[in-house]
Amino acid sequence: MVDIKDTVKAMCKAFAGGRAAMAAALGMTLAHFNNNLYEKNGCRFFEHHELEAMEDLSGTNLLAEYFARRRGALLVEIPTFEELDQVCLFEKAVRTAANRGHVDQMISESLEDGVITAEEAEEIMTYHHRHLAAREDEVRSIVRLYSKSGKAGKK
Repeated sequence: MVDIKDTVKAMCKAFAGGRAAMAAALGMTLAHFNNNLYEKNGCRFFEHHELEAMEDLSGTNLLAEYFARRRGALLVEIPTFEELDQVCLFEKAVRTAANRGHVDQMISESLEDGVITAEEAEEIMTYHHRHLAAREDEVRSIVRLYSKSGKAGKK
């Protein structure tokens, strides 16, 4: 299972300039940022608003994914439907199939020795969640494109 510190590190990696730039964007020195991250020198871990700011700055949904996984839930982004046509639906279907194929391939490779390790299981589940998210996007898009009002699935 991914931990919160790994999530912070991943958000920093996704942010242009990395950890030093993330620290500066939060108004911290790199040393202070690292002290918070590793809870050293009497520093507390980041507060929720700092974690949310890191997610916003990094342009990721890694914090949301962390909390979803922590509770055994699946984070699925609601797709935007600005320009949706049959070509777009085809691309979504291909993406869904590719994600499922990746999951199946990983399972097959993991079973070659007859055992799925904890690391393999974690990786399989990560890609399985991506497959489910792609399928959710695909289905919502189909419903949206072919609904009578053109606004179905907006909930």
